Amino acid sequence: MGMILVLAFWAVAILLLSLASGLLTLPFSCLLCKRQRKRKMLLCFLTPGTALCTYAAGSFVCMVVIAVILGTDIGIGDSWSAALKNHYELASTGAPENGGICRKDDPCGEVLVSEVTHLQVLGDSVIGKADGSYFIFNLKNGAHTDSLTYQELTRHISPSAIRLVDNSTYYREQRLTYQELTRHISPSAIRLVDNSTYYREQRKTAYAIAGVLCLLLTALSVWLLWRIGLHGFQKK
Repeated sequence: MGMILVLAFWAVAILLLSLASGLLTLPFSCLLCKRQRKRKMLLCFLTPGTALCTYAAGSFVCMVVIAVILGTDIGIGDSWSAALKNHYELASTGAPENGGICRKDDPCGEVLVSEVTHLQVLGDSVIGKADGSYFIFNLKNGAHTDSLTYQELTRHISPSAIRLVDNSTYYREQRLTYQELTRHISPSAIRLVDNSTYYREQRKTAYAIAGVLCLLLTALSVWLLWRIGLHGFQKK
């Protein structure tokens, strides 16, 4: 339902913006166009809508393709997901700050580790923090050890290899925990990333490429509109 509402909102917004932009072009086209004035005024009115609709449609198609290829959510609505390994994924509903680890192919959607606030993928394992304690999750067989202290975590994982995910609130509200962490790892070596950043990093390169492709497609559609509008219906 969240995705449908978002799509409906954007459809209405694009329609209104296209109409308003098209109306704004009419006075300029009327003053600047001397030949084929009526036709060019119509083309000017249609140009913003054509550009916006082409870019929006192209973006939606690219988002679906990227989601299928990378195993992530489409990027619309109130749910987030990002692939880990071996059919496991990190998924969140409502807000990305808290997520859970589950299997993609599980029909019941059982959450194996809940309340995940930050994580790091190390080979075939995921380490992270959930519900105030640390955990280790094996991506090969699904075995996991929960409710670990940081000291217990470092018995399994070398401190120099740990790059835990977190957010700015954690830095402010959990100052003592952060100080304890820096006793084991040099502060310059710590790279903390929250769930939102993890979701974003999984697709940022693909989204950048898709954005460029959508811009090229938009330019092509506008060019075709004017090409056909000015020359396609002329009598020979």
